[in-house]
Amino acid sequence: MGVWSSGPFDNDDAADFMMELEAEPSWDVLRDVFKDVFAHEDYVELAEGARAYAAAALVTVAIGKSDVSAQDYYMIVGDMGAMPEDLPGLARSAVKRISTGDSEIRELYLDSGSYSEWAGIIAAIEKALAG
Repeated sequence: MGVWSSGPFDNDDAADFMMELEAEPSWDVLRDVFKDVFAHEDYVELAEGARAYAAAALVTVAIGKSDVSAQDYYMIVGDMGAMPEDLPGLARSAVKRISTGDSEIRELYLDSGSYSEWAGIIAAIEKALAG
């Protein structure tokens, strides 16, 4: 994964996810991303973790509790229509899994020296998703 920073959209996997979402704007795409995090009980691979991180941040944009200011994200959310009510809870569960469970994205940030910054962003996403 090419990582540019600790933000949820600052890596190659997230950029690929956002391009896919722009081509097919649907809440089902996010739902599938969150389900992928739970597809393997033992370990979350990097691509799945990075995509879930971005998707969860996008949910915070949709509920109006994000500091993401890029207009492109708001346009994509607008194209998707009304968000299903269960999606914030699913996003919250996925974020918890990638940040506290056995996940490659967590391991990479632990090893990178920027874990504290990443953990702070994760905490802000979790807080926004909590209600």
